[in-house]
Amino acid sequence: MSPIRKTTLRDIAMNLGISISQASRALNRKPDVAPELREKVLALAKKLNYRNTSGKHTKTIGVLVPWFQFSFDAFVDEIIAQTRQRKLHMIIFPRNDVPALDSQLIDGALAIGERISSEWGRQHNIPLVVINNFGWVLDNVSSVMPDADGESRQALEHLIALGHRKIARLRGPVSTDRERNRGLDEFYRIAGQYGIRESVRNICASSPEEMEMHLRTLLEEGFTAFILIPIEWISRCTKTIRDCGREIPRDVSLIVYEEDAVTPFQSPPLTAFAIDYSELVRNALDQLLLEINGEKGESQIVVPTRLILRESTGPCPAMDVGDAR
Repeated sequence: MSPIRKTTLRDIAMNLGISISQASRALNRKPDVAPELREKVLALAKKLNYRNTSGKHTKTIGVLVPWFQFSFDAFVDEIIAQTRQRKLHMIIFPRNDVPALDSQLIDGALAIGERISSEWGRQHNIPLVVINNFGWVLDNVSSVMPDADGESRQALEHLIALGHRKIARLRGPVSTDRERNRGLDEFYRIAGQYGIRESVRNICASSPEEMEMHLRTLLEEGFTAFILIPIEWISRCTKTIRDCGREIPRDVSLIVYEEDAVTPFQSPPLTAFAIDYSELVRNALDQLLLEINGEKGESQIVVPTRLILRESTGPCPAMDVGDAR
């Protein structure tokens, strides 16, 4: 498929039978352009989805936000701080109001955790970078995300070193196979490397009630360690473990994705992955500014995460502390 041709200033000038210079001056709202001509040029530019790539930018970016995201505040706070440092302006749009991007004078856009359509490049003639998008690869859309494979590797290796062999990965509802399988191949690869491929499990639940049902079954089957991906369900999860007569970490070890303001203050404090919001946003803005200036950077950037060890993980109850490797 041939690349989509962007509308140029020459296209606008030819359509209206005027010079490129006149079209440029009208778009830049110069006072020596007749109001009627200026309105015609601006209307046609909007209709043809024209973007000024001459180097004169508005220094304004749009930020697409979801209705709900657990780490929403952390991302937005970081975007605000870094756009200020770079002397940029930002406009926040709800995710269901993507058409509003075309009515604003913005140079590009960031989207937080959005499942953006692969048609983006055809619908909006501005650069877009998606943060935390579960590894989606889309034409004309760059992405920056936490290292899901690294998270699976760190979690499993930590639990295996503590002697755990029956380990389950529990996650909440997802809308796509790509999101469901995020980090899963590495989870199974590491399990196979340590010879426990047949004793690990991956569970995807559609509700807290279903999660509780699976958790009770796994505990009955002798599972001693869990990696919980929907942190919103942590209270339900820990209550279920206790209702089944188990204690954390004496009988069961628990790791959660991702670190937030309350994980250090749970009882017990939770071992969790710290996502580097600052690094995610820095990479996303770097990529976006490259594309605004007509350059092509990386289509996918992966940012490492760090496992913070706390009191929710401990030696497998079937072995002595001294035997944990």
